Amino acid sequence: MTDKNAYENIDPVTLGVIAGSFNSIAKEMALVLYRMAYSSIIRESEDLGAGLFDIDGNEICESDSTPMHIGSLPGYIDGVRHFLGDNINDGDIILHNNPYYGASHTPDLAIIIPIYYEGKLVAFAANTGHVLDTGGMSPGLMVDVVDVYAEGKHYNAIKLYNKGEKNEEIWRHIFENVRTPKENKGDVEAMIASARLGKRRYLELIERYGLQTVLAAQKRWMNYSEEMIRKEIAKIPDGMYKAPTGWLDDDGRNYGDRLRIETSIKVNGSDLTVDLSGSSDQVETAYNVPFSGSTLPATYTIVRAILLDEAISEVFIPQNSGIFKPIKVEAPIGSIWNPKSPAACTARINQVQRLADQINLALSGVLPDKTTARVTQHMFTLTHMLV
Repeated sequence: MTDKNAYENIDPVTLGVIAGSFNSIAKEMALVLYRMAYSSIIRESEDLGAGLFDIDGNEICESDSTPMHIGSLPGYIDGVRHFLGDNINDGDIILHNNPYYGASHTPDLAIIIPIYYEGKLVAFAANTGHVLDTGGMSPGLMVDVVDVYAEGKHYNAIKLYNKGEKNEEIWRHIFENVRTPKENKGDVEAMIASARLGKRRYLELIERYGLQTVLAAQKRWMNYSEEMIRKEIAKIPDGMYKAPTGWLDDDGRNYGDRLRIETSIKVNGSDLTVDLSGSSDQVETAYNVPFSGSTLPATYTIVRAILLDEAISEVFIPQNSGIFKPIKVEAPIGSIWNPKSPAACTARINQVQRLADQINLALSGVLPDKTTARVTQHMFTLTHMLV
């Protein structure tokens, strides 16, 4: 818990130095991961996310990498909490990827390491990476599958290390049940190295500045990000802004049956809500979008890109959970944006790209200088290529 006096009395120079360290730690974690990984999708495409998180799962800092990973890890940590409760110990290394408990989709594994200081949990170091195979019904990204279980193995907060002791049986089970055991094992070991580095760097900050100062700095840093995005939202006149109906070609099985996307944005003071009500119901294939792991992070990233464009911003606005707090998403349960388990949901790439178009369209009338023309409608349907 952050000490009130430490929060109020931290000086700007110390805050700036610690905040800069957070940013550097996230970047260093990502560098370790994509330099060590075996799979080209991590190593070359940087399909990963890495950062530090407080004990409640709030994002302190995260690397600049693939947008769909930015902001997804708080959901992963919530999923780990669901399965483990308080059974999280010093020395644990946790593997998680269930898309109905926070994961962005089944191939995006997460490694989460709790950080303890003087016997108390103080933070988490965590990362995500897209592995080549998770043992599903067919190799690669699959679309026409019966349910989420056919997409691949789900690791529900599995402890690869328990209190520092490696679970050899679990390692054998995981890596002997995929088509790419060497690559997957190398990727997971790279993810562990990355998260261990984040843990070490965070503890070094505590040793240098003291626990309460570091906790105060991270809270102030998140509050700063929240204040900055709220200022931009507040500049938009209150009201409802609706995009024209958008469409997706089909679900990869029922060719030609288009899927509807409805997008409305409500601005009330410094709060912004993206309402996806009226969009298509969930479909029979993997063409659904996990709500916590994909719909939410995609929306956060798109809204931030519009309101806090780093290319024109005069100041650095850090990426953390402060960015997410003023942004809400409403998506009915059972829709393509919020499917019910066990609906398949691994092929959500085109949908979130179209969501970017829809949010830009909704805000184009009120923010003509910040929004862009449609950029993803030229995308060919991945499902036609993959099935």
